[in-house]
Amino acid sequence: MKRMVQATWPVCMLMATLLLSGCGAVSGADEKVFMKHREADSLERQYLFLASYLGSEKPCFLIHPESLAVAPFNPAGTRASFLRSTCFSHVADYAGNETLCQHVRSVSTFLYSGDRLNAERCREAASSPSHVRMSGSLDVSKIVALAGHSYSDIDSFFVSAGVFPTINEAEQARRHDPARYWNEVRFEFLLSRDFFDSIGELPGFGNHHDLADMAAVRWSQ
Repeated sequence: MKRMVQATWPVCMLMATLLLSGCGAVSGADEKVFMKHREADSLERQYLFLASYLGSEKPCFLIHPESLAVAPFNPAGTRASFLRSTCFSHVADYAGNETLCQHVRSVSTFLYSGDRLNAERCREAASSPSHVRMSGSLDVSKIVALAGHSYSDIDSFFVSAGVFPTINEAEQARRHDPARYWNEVRFEFLLSRDFFDSIGELPGFGNHHDLADMAAVRWSQ
């Protein structure tokens, strides 16, 4: 009996340490990924920033459902996450749309737990919407180009929206005052119906069901 206690004591201590450290191996996450996982692509992170800025879930469907991000220095329970779930959660929080939380799944790796990033927490946050746009490190010029918009398209939009009086002045601003020009792209063009309708042109990492769900998202100002 004494030998059995001695043998199991280290195991008990290890389990207790894992529980206290927030280790993913003993977390209560919806899913656990202990083998090699799909790391979030830099472009997928751009889609997270875009969705958070627009306050629309449409770009979230471009993210692969299994893309996983790890943040070892986050608080316990938030160190692993599916990037798509994070995307839906951010939009739900911004818009106060609890129905988006159905797309949120918590995940843990062997070392890192993400069990606190679940649908229940998403609904709690959505019940008190923030209405705060977060663009993170959104690469505006890259996104609009990938969506198929040329400088000519954007300049024409600016003229029709009254941002610049003429195409020539829009071109001059782009060449000689790029900070102002790209700020206008961020605050005017990205929030327009023109850009929203082109999100489906961005290269996606989902499947045909995701594309269908994305196409069903309606623009609202």
